[in-house]
Amino acid sequence: MAGAPEPAAWVILAGAAAVGTAFFIWSYNRALVEIAPWRRILLCGLRSVLWLGLMLLLAAPTRIHRSFEQPPKARPLAVLVDRSGSMTTPDNRQRRRLDDALVRWHGMERAARAAFGSVQTFAFASDMRPAPTDETSVEIGPGQTRLFSALQGVLAAAPVGGWSGVVTLTDGLDTGGTSLTEGVEATARAALGQSTPLFFVAGRNRYAGVPFFGLRDFEAPAQAAPRSTFRVEAIFDSYQALPRSVSVQFKVDGVTRPAAMLRLAAGRQFKAWSADVQAGDEGRRELELRVGDEIARAEVRILRPPTHRILYFQGALDWSYRFLADILTRDSTFALTPVFNFPNSEAALPPGALRRMPEIPKGLDGFDIVILANAVAAQFTDAQQAALDAWVRDGGVVLFFTPDDDSTDGFAGSELEKMLPVRFASAEERGGDLAHRTLAKIVGDGSTDDTQLHAFDWEKTARVREIFAEAEKANAKIVSPLFAEYAHVAQAKPGADVLARHPSDLAPNGSERAILLAIQRYGRGQSAVLTTDALWRWKLNQPSEDRSSEVFWQTLFAWLTRERQYGLRFEETPRVAEVGREISARVAGAAAGKVRAEAVKGDERLALNRSQDEKVQTFVWRPPSEGLWRLDAVDASGAEAVHWVSVRKSANTGEFSGAPPDEELLRALAERTGGAVLENEPPVGWQKTQGDGGALLGEQREYLWHRSWILWTMLCLYAAEMILRRIWRML
Repeated sequence: MAGAPEPAAWVILAGAAAVGTAFFIWSYNRALVEIAPWRRILLCGLRSVLWLGLMLLLAAPTRIHRSFEQPPKARPLAVLVDRSGSMTTPDNRQRRRLDDALVRWHGMERAARAAFGSVQTFAFASDMRPAPTDETSVEIGPGQTRLFSALQGVLAAAPVGGWSGVVTLTDGLDTGGTSLTEGVEATARAALGQSTPLFFVAGRNRYAGVPFFGLRDFEAPAQAAPRSTFRVEAIFDSYQALPRSVSVQFKVDGVTRPAAMLRLAAGRQFKAWSADVQAGDEGRRELELRVGDEIARAEVRILRPPTHRILYFQGALDWSYRFLADILTRDSTFALTPVFNFPNSEAALPPGALRRMPEIPKGLDGFDIVILANAVAAQFTDAQQAALDAWVRDGGVVLFFTPDDDSTDGFAGSELEKMLPVRFASAEERGGDLAHRTLAKIVGDGSTDDTQLHAFDWEKTARVREIFAEAEKANAKIVSPLFAEYAHVAQAKPGADVLARHPSDLAPNGSERAILLAIQRYGRGQSAVLTTDALWRWKLNQPSEDRSSEVFWQTLFAWLTRERQYGLRFEETPRVAEVGREISARVAGAAAGKVRAEAVKGDERLALNRSQDEKVQTFVWRPPSEGLWRLDAVDASGAEAVHWVSVRKSANTGEFSGAPPDEELLRALAERTGGAVLENEPPVGWQKTQGDGGALLGEQREYLWHRSWILWTMLCLYAAEMILRRIWRML
């Protein structure tokens, strides 16, 4: 019965026990010798106990001893309570947003304490500090709400081992002037760096305030390459009782473009506006944006970079490095630093080469682009992958190229694949296609050496047109490159741009042609994948005097690094400020010596106080009056940088505007860090944390029926019955 269902086995055993017991009673009632009733009962009892014991042995009772991995000690949970004006102002029902958030949080607090044990509470508005409980009112600085700063402060104040999570009770209104993009990116990076998910409980009420409209952010690059196209973006903060439209006037070098209408919906919203600007020849482009009473200005320098600094990682020795190095050394604007992955760590390196990839982002700051050629995942440590990830997020460029499917297998799910614009195909996905191609090679010429060259099939997109336009700057012309082999990718990721495809072969999923070149934004930087080799077969196929391959590679590298910022420039400096409220202006890229900076408005000039930090120098300034102020910076070499700041008498804080909770912002932060926006139920992960044990390490079975005393007991029962039957002359 070992293979029978458990209920069926128990039914069979119970039936056998009942039938056997009934038979014993019947047989002793039909005995040939007349015996007293008490003797009959005793004999039936002995036989029945023996029979039931046999049934129990057939059930094979077993004690199982399991050993579990001890679960790690739960990290404490941080609770951050927003006590700003928008959270503590009552509506017409005298209900605060904080009251709404606290009611729902208290319904989940018991589960949180059971899961994590320790809960530490903080409160914030314009500053952040510990609080005894979430109900306690602590003295918080009035004015702006610095949500991003408070979240980063709580993460920085984590105990050893970090927080298990951060739960924030807020309406999501950051009114401290921080750029939304920079705030979300910096906060998500801080949370991911500590493996801490962010959870939010949104506070809601019916408070209605006065309409407002104001500039929240204005972004333009510090410099751009000649004849390129750069984008100017603005974000407006709006709360309207009824829908309306405003006129947007945009000027480039004093020339007004046709006005556009910006549609403002009823309610609270962040409205984005953008425009593309042709850089033209070298020089400066002055930009001005005017929407109602809002004015923003920017100045963009148009110039070529002095050099393109390339870090070239050679994963496997082949023709690629020598071929590319020969091309790039012919152009003085390219500086190539190789990294060779020699199996023998004692092997001599070529002059200027590195033995390994840097393991901190700062080690990559001296380069504009990192090329990973024929690399495999096992060649990179976790620290090297993390450094490359952080460097690209901060504005770097990485190009991954290999024609070998085997080398891409190990990148599935790695940190490197996360930043790339494609998902590599697994061996199962590409198996059928590879078998077909290999068979075609063997049938075609009797070998597996296929040197047939194919041309790139370029997509008709704006980015491809930019690549070809890049060559025209150097009075050259790109000839579509030829390739022999390519690696298979499953698909492009959402948001990636595919620039070139195979002219005929399909991707493993069969829905579109195979991808050869793709690119995507990653943080403030870019990542690209080229699925062919270094195209050296194409070069060997050309006449010796032909330079088509050189033009292609030089143009591609120049185009990829066109947005890499260099020279003296302002970074992370607000374009909107409030009279009397301190702001920080960061100046980077100084050639030598200290930087001097001043604020200028008309005839008024104010020197800015400096605090120096290596390559980045920070200046502190309190705007004394309203208006459009220009910040000027000059380094020891005479290089200049300009930044415009619009100063208002009272910057729109949104605290008493009646603006609804910005739950889209909360949801975006939660999704980036693996958290959630909580309603009435605690996350499933908290319930898992409450489990009694960790993973099962092993088990040991102890058979309870396999005991000598059980055998002797049953023999004694049987012997006692036989002896009594003998004494009472029944045998």
